[in-house]
Amino acid sequence: MSRLAFGSLTLSPMQSAAPVERASDVIAYAFRRGVNFIDTAQYYNNYHILRRAFEKYEGSDDVVLSTKTYAYDRSTAAAALEEARRETGRDVIDIFMLHEQESYETLRGHMEALDYFFECREKGIIRAVGASMHHVAAVRGVVRLASAWGVALDVIHPIYNKSGTGIVDGGVLDMADAVREAHDMGVGVFGMKALAGGHLCASAAEAFDFVLDSGFIDAVAVGMQSEAEVDANIEYFEDRSFSPDAEARLASKKRVLHVEEYCEGCGACVDRCPAGALSLVENTDAPAEGEFARVYTHRAVCDSEKCVLCGYCSGVCPVFAVKVY
Repeated sequence: MSRLAFGSLTLSPMQSAAPVERASDVIAYAFRRGVNFIDTAQYYNNYHILRRAFEKYEGSDDVVLSTKTYAYDRSTAAAALEEARRETGRDVIDIFMLHEQESYETLRGHMEALDYFFECREKGIIRAVGASMHHVAAVRGVVRLASAWGVALDVIHPIYNKSGTGIVDGGVLDMADAVREAHDMGVGVFGMKALAGGHLCASAAEAFDFVLDSGFIDAVAVGMQSEAEVDANIEYFEDRSFSPDAEARLASKKRVLHVEEYCEGCGACVDRCPAGALSLVENTDAPAEGEFARVYTHRAVCDSEKCVLCGYCSGVCPVFAVKVY
C-alpha cells in the first residue's frame, strides 16, 4: 500500500466540515493519484464521506481502510465494527484499532474489545488489529503485552514528529525508542501528525524527512483538504521535493483553534484535550453587571504551542464553541 496515507480527520465535521460531495471528491482524487491507504475513526463521524468516496472510485476495493474506536468491551466493540462496516459499505475492515490508548494498563482494560477484534481477524472480518496513541507508555504497553502475555498487535499508530509536539508523556527521542522496539518485533507502524497539526508546515520538507528517514515508520497519515494538497504531498513522498508553488502554499498555511466568546467554561474540552493544550481561565471579557453581565465565570483558552489541531475538543463541546479554522 502507499506510504502516504490519507488522514481523513481534516475532512470531518470536527474540522473543515466540508460538504459530503466536496470532501469525497478530494478523497477520490487522492485514490486516483495512487494513495490507496486511508485512516479514519468512529469518533470522526465521517464514515458517510468515505463511503461516497469509495463509490466514486472504481478501484476502491483495493484501498486499505483503517479505523479506530474507544470500545472497551465485547458489546461496544461489536457495535463499533458493525457501524464501520455498515456506514462505509465495507464487509471487511483492513485495520481496526483501539483509539488513543495511554498505557499498558489502558490496553489491559480494553482487552475484552481486543479479544473480540482478534476473533474477527480469525474470521476474516478484520485483517489487522492495532492501537493508536499519543503516549510513549502506550507503545511500551504494546511491547509488554506481546512479551509478557503473548498478545501481539499487528499495527500501531503513534504520534511522531521532529518537534515532539503532541507527545503527552515524553519527548521525541522517548517515542522513537519505544516505536523502534515495537517495529523490531514486527509491528507495523504508521505515524500521525508528522507536521504537528500544521505547526511544521513552514518546514514541511524537513518534517517529512525526519519521519520518512526514521527507519521505523512504514507509512504516514497526512491530513489533506484539497486536490492541491494531495498533489503536493504525493510529489514529496515520491520525489522528496516540493515544487516552488507547493512549498509556498504550505508555508503560508495557517490553522488555529478558536474558542468563541459564548464558551460556557464547562471544562469538557480541557478534559478531552490529548495534548494538554486547553485550560480554563477567569472570564473577564464581559462586564460583571448590566445587560451584558458575565454569566459564566470561566472560559477555555488554548496554548497554541501545545495544540496539534486535532479538533477532538470540538466533539465534546456542548455549545459548539471550540472550532478549528
